[in-house]
Amino acid sequence: MNNLRGSIWKKCDFHVHTPFSALANNFGDDFDKYVKTLFKKAIEKKIKIIGITDYFTIDGYKKIKKDYLNNPQKLKQLFSDEEVAEIKNILLLPNVEFRLNKIVQINKINRDGKVKTESGRINLHVIFSDELSTNLIEESFLHDLDFVYESDPDESDKRKKLKTGNLSQLGRRLKSEQPDITGPDLQVGMTHAVVDDGKIGAILSENNDFKGKYLVVVPSDEDLSDIQWKSQDGLTRKTILQRANAFFSSNANTIAFGLGDKSGSEEQFVKEFKTIKPCIWGSDAHDFDKLFEPDEQRYCWIKADATFEGIRQILFEPRDRVFIGEYPALFSRIKSARGNYINSISVNQINGYDERKGIWFKNFELQLGFELIAIIGNKGKGKSAIADIIGLLGNSHVNNKDFSFLNSDKFRQKGYAENFVGSMKWYDKTLYEKNLNENVDLTTVERVKYIPQSYLEKLCNNEDSGFKEEINKVVFLRLDDSDKLGKKSFDELESFKTELIAQQIDDLTLKLNSANRTIDLLEKKSSSDYKKGIENKRNIKTQELAAHEKEKENIVVVTNPENDTTLSAEQRKKAEQVSLLEQQITAQEALIESTTLELSNLKIRQSDLVILSSDVLRQQQNIEEWKASKTALFSQYGLDINSIINLNVDVSKLQELIQQANGSIKSTSDLLLADANALGAQNSLVVKLNRLRHEKTQLEKDLEKPFKDYQDYLVKIKEWEAKQKAIVGNDVTDDTIKFYEKELNYVENELPSELTAQIELRKSIVINIYEQKKQIQEIYDKMKEAISEVLEEYSAEQNITIESSFKVDKQFYTQFFDYVNRYGHFYQGGDEELRKLTAKYNFDSSERVKDFIDDISNLDIRFKDNRKVDFYNYLCSLTYLRPEYDLRLNDKSLNQLSPGEKGGLLLVFYLVLDKDNKPLIIDQPEDILDNQSVAEILVPYIKRAKKLRQIIMVTHNPNLAIVADAEQIVYMNIDKENNYVVSCDSGGIENPIMNGHIVDILEGRMKAFDNRRVKYKKYVSSNF
Repeated sequence: MNNLRGSIWKKCDFHVHTPFSALANNFGDDFDKYVKTLFKKAIEKKIKIIGITDYFTIDGYKKIKKDYLNNPQKLKQLFSDEEVAEIKNILLLPNVEFRLNKIVQINKINRDGKVKTESGRINLHVIFSDELSTNLIEESFLHDLDFVYESDPDESDKRKKLKTGNLSQLGRRLKSEQPDITGPDLQVGMTHAVVDDGKIGAILSENNDFKGKYLVVVPSDEDLSDIQWKSQDGLTRKTILQRANAFFSSNANTIAFGLGDKSGSEEQFVKEFKTIKPCIWGSDAHDFDKLFEPDEQRYCWIKADATFEGIRQILFEPRDRVFIGEYPALFSRIKSARGNYINSISVNQINGYDERKGIWFKNFELQLGFELIAIIGNKGKGKSAIADIIGLLGNSHVNNKDFSFLNSDKFRQKGYAENFVGSMKWYDKTLYEKNLNENVDLTTVERVKYIPQSYLEKLCNNEDSGFKEEINKVVFLRLDDSDKLGKKSFDELESFKTELIAQQIDDLTLKLNSANRTIDLLEKKSSSDYKKGIENKRNIKTQELAAHEKEKENIVVVTNPENDTTLSAEQRKKAEQVSLLEQQITAQEALIESTTLELSNLKIRQSDLVILSSDVLRQQQNIEEWKASKTALFSQYGLDINSIINLNVDVSKLQELIQQANGSIKSTSDLLLADANALGAQNSLVVKLNRLRHEKTQLEKDLEKPFKDYQDYLVKIKEWEAKQKAIVGNDVTDDTIKFYEKELNYVENELPSELTAQIELRKSIVINIYEQKKQIQEIYDKMKEAISEVLEEYSAEQNITIESSFKVDKQFYTQFFDYVNRYGHFYQGGDEELRKLTAKYNFDSSERVKDFIDDISNLDIRFKDNRKVDFYNYLCSLTYLRPEYDLRLNDKSLNQLSPGEKGGLLLVFYLVLDKDNKPLIIDQPEDILDNQSVAEILVPYIKRAKKLRQIIMVTHNPNLAIVADAEQIVYMNIDKENNYVVSCDSGGIENPIMNGHIVDILEGRMKAFDNRRVKYKKYVSSNF
């Protein structure tokens, strides 16, 4: 039952009774019917793990195993061959339910929501591994337990072994002594017999045959977070809970309680209750109708192989390995973004290859998991080869020189790569094929993000701007679309946003810098590669639309049951109300969408108007200054300059439009407020939408199945239409058909004239004042706002912050001496002296800047010929002071970080901030990080990011593969002794084969597993 894709979500029911459950058997005595119904329903409901439950015995489990699962003829009699095959993939576990000799006060919540307090016995379950024989469980556990049969004042209690015969004997005696006690002997005996949990724990813990082969589970019908521990039964409750490995509960508060979320800290909870307690659940079925149907669709899901060792993984990862609800969130993510998940890759030889250069990839196929995939293996055994191949097939936009396997010095030597073809299947059913000797096509869509080992090292070790540029790319993706102002990159947005501020500082400099940046951008856009790239993106979206149109055929049409007179009028009325609410919700969603688009357009309009107004006023000022400088000259010739040049400037209309735009932005933003308590939210469309959805959800809970099915159908149609609309898109939404069509029209019809105009625009000017330049810092406010919340949530331990400040350009220290000779004050050690002088100032105020200029001016400076004016133009213009935002890790700026710290920070940004959820492939990131950085910096972010995207990581570091709880381990091997045959094994951590590979291959041998066991001991200790 080990899955090649590793640990994937499986629906489980750990609490299903059998006809042997004498206390409450509504299945009848026909065991064939029971088994047939059990497995047929399990197949129908896609149940992969079943806890076969009986009171005090494993009789039901034993009978199913012996008379059915181990009896092929019997299975063939009851099931089809296909059903038998599916049954063999269902894990059955014996679950013994005990009634303990403990009575406590229980707070039960009735259907009306009221809490009722009553006394009751505590039940306790022991779930055993299927690897244990039924004989061992009975003879070495159940039959070693006993119960009090009767007592005498002068003698010790008379006890009997926990056997059905003794329980029946107890029932007969009690009935004979009390005529009002009725019922079958065994039922009466089980009703009154109790066992001691201490004895259960002692037997299990003292017998090595049971070590690691059982789970103690305490059921809770109440909210454990609401228990009054000061009550008289507080200690009794606590000791029972301390002994449990897990709870049987679907109560949200109890789940949070078991995870330590209701305590001051996880450590505090563990100190009090000994271990973290994951919650599992089941239907507690005593009849056929209840089989695998827990209340409120609270199904139990385990992310693991369908093995007992797989189930034990919830003890190590109690937050991430178990889920109670209709579906885990991963299902919805895959369903809504199939094109972001790789299904499998395969590599094969081309026809006619003679294998003289090695067999290498022959019918090689690897099915990939959905979350974290760790690729391991010894050095030179193909780990990076698979990462490179995925990067190539996924068309990651990286330089082929950065590939460690598919490069000209290795596998792309003549005679190798050209003899192999790789293919990549995606869950949206697309298939990509490439010869391994091909290059990445930068003009087509990048479907995976690949970070080769050499690329990461190059970014982090070099002093150029590559690292900062890569950081900028990720930060830019966090911006809201309306704040991107239609721009597609950080540099493009920065250029656009700085225009207004730069105009205030120096008109000519702004025009030159803006024109040069724009020229570069337009020249790139005028290239055939850019146009081809846009066309390819449009074509892919068109294909996606066509594929989406076909998907509609798979939606099963459900007719409206409102006219079905067999259904109650009350149900039809509620259905009508739900339909009306759905119409209102759809209309509200459309209104919100159009309002969001309107807000984006308003922001663009407001920005354009402000720039226009500033342009006009600056031109007016330039002319007035020119007139003032020429007045005397005009007077020499008897001319009045004002009569010759009379400029009339009126920006009132522009200002009026700007005020209108500001008002519209404020009122439109208020319509999109999500917080009902926020100022201005009284007319919020989002708040109204949430209220409608809540009202609809409440009504749907009371609908019967036909109406629910019809509502589900309407939701599917609505989702299909929404996705269709998202693919078609509009002019301002990136990655849509209309967006790309608009961009193509722009490239073909508007760009040539714009490029010509920008080339003509090149100018320069050199005046500047500090207060104006300081405004540039405001450019980065949106960037800081976009990422600060995420950083605060996920970087508390590492203290990742973002700041904006003025930096002295490094060219200042060379350009300074373009004007100044190395004599006088700078005669000896001039460079060091200048750096010391500059280091005294932080340039965070105009006074400090003035002091800096004064200090420089007062020095004994020897200027170069005719350079003094130029020097002061340079010094006082402050062109060497540039505002920028600075990411800081533990109070160290980017330029102070070591290569390892840079690597950790960049990987954190990829994992936490990157909103592009295409698969992320990282090749051996630990090679640039030390083990402590891997454990403290990388692992927490990997565990978060894998919930949002498919992550494939080549690693030999156990902290990544094990502590990050990789869902799939892929073990690579190249058999060089047998003509270079490439092969792989894959599976979950719990898979014994993969377990062995991990121990043998990963650094530290058993250290990683010891770490998990240390964690397990810290949180789990022993069972009792």
